[in-house]
Amino acid sequence: MDIKQLKYFVTIVHSNNNLSIAAKKMHLSQPALSKMIKTFEAEENVELFIRKQGRISSLTSVGEAFYEQALDVIATYDEMMRQLEEKNSLIQGKIVIGIPPLILSLVFAHFISTFILKHPEIKIEIVEAGAHELKKMLLVNEIDLAILLQPTEIANIEEYVIVEDELDAFMSIQHPLAQQKMISWEQLAKAPLALFDDTFMINHLVMSYFQKLNLKPNVKIQSGAWDFLLKTTLETDFITILPAPIKDFVQQKDYQALGIQHPLSWKVTVCRQKKANYLHSEDFVLEEILQYFEHGVDE
Repeated sequence: MDIKQLKYFVTIVHSNNNLSIAAKKMHLSQPALSKMIKTFEAEENVELFIRKQGRISSLTSVGEAFYEQALDVIATYDEMMRQLEEKNSLIQGKIVIGIPPLILSLVFAHFISTFILKHPEIKIEIVEAGAHELKKMLLVNEIDLAILLQPTEIANIEEYVIVEDELDAFMSIQHPLAQQKMISWEQLAKAPLALFDDTFMINHLVMSYFQKLNLKPNVKIQSGAWDFLLKTTLETDFITILPAPIKDFVQQKDYQALGIQHPLSWKVTVCRQKKANYLHSEDFVLEEILQYFEHGVDE
């Protein structure tokens, strides 16, 4: 008896053992339904129903046990199919992800390319903007997911840390301080600085910490382009403060990256609004991001 026939059997029981009613529910003829039951009983040499004057009246003890087991099998099958259909439905749709340009280059380039090749049915749209703009877009549902730095300072969101590192001081290899093992905030405050502009969370992290230490930094240049900030230090006394992973993207012979005493954390988070229900594709993409950064960054 296959799953369809099991459902026929259960429908008969739920129809008070009335074949005519059950046949209508299953869009079958009554003779066909009756034949299916008799054939199964004959093949398995069992009696599922008690019959009176040729009519089904109730279940036998074997039939009752079979009925309970059939309910479990049908429930398991239906749940299995529901999950399969749900997984299939995930591989569809469009997700809009807001990412600051720096994080897109340093952290997300490989994930985005591999995800698109692996799941072509899901369209990923990238919105590049600074943290403040992305926060606004997330709150008004213009983007589904936002990649931000902590502290996010947004109410009613879910957030998950996916990358955690530190901010380093980058300078020319010829800078007078380049041979130090570390640099202090006091030394940074005295040097000419090239920093991210105030649309970037890194700017707020750095400037707030200077303020906390009662230091007035000598900020000469502000920009939204990390590569430009880095190039301002080449063969000059400028220093810029950037995420430590940028070391992997620069020529070591040209630049020196120093750890900062009492460093600031650089924590990248994936955020979304708290909702009662999410699109399957949104859940799927979020789970893929979390799994990638937990297990697959170095693969």
